[in-house]
Amino acid sequence: MNNSHPAARTIQYADIPEGMREQHDYTITEEVYRGFLAAFGDYSPIHVDDAVAKQCGFHAPVMHGSILNGFLSHFVGMHFPGALSLLLSVDIRFSQPSYLGDRIRIEAVVSQKLDVRQVVVLDVVFNNLTQSQLAARARVQVMLRNPQ
Repeated sequence: MNNSHPAARTIQYADIPEGMREQHDYTITEEVYRGFLAAFGDYSPIHVDDAVAKQCGFHAPVMHGSILNGFLSHFVGMHFPGALSLLLSVDIRFSQPSYLGDRIRIEAVVSQKLDVRQVVVLDVVFNNLTQSQLAARARVQVMLRNPQ
């Protein structure tokens, strides 16, 4: 393991009650945006061309929805539930576009626990704090693994 990375939180399944709430803030920085473009090569004009985005009714290029999904992956794996987590499913519904520089707050609530498989179901809200509006909602299933 590379010790130069920050350590993930480790929360055990038994320590997560239904109704537990967690949140974490993210920013769509130039580095995040450029990293996404480099990794996935989605240079669709609505995401990279100011003129095309404006012709489509946006004030600037729209950030890829998968950037929010990437923030969610970080949230689950590093913040809550953390190091023992394995994403099983993500159903994300986008409400409003996000733009470069926007600050996004992920708020998650444990809506259900499935003891047989040690799965938590999270209802997640992505609030765009910069624009004071809902960016997306998601329902997420996360399995927690016990170290062997």
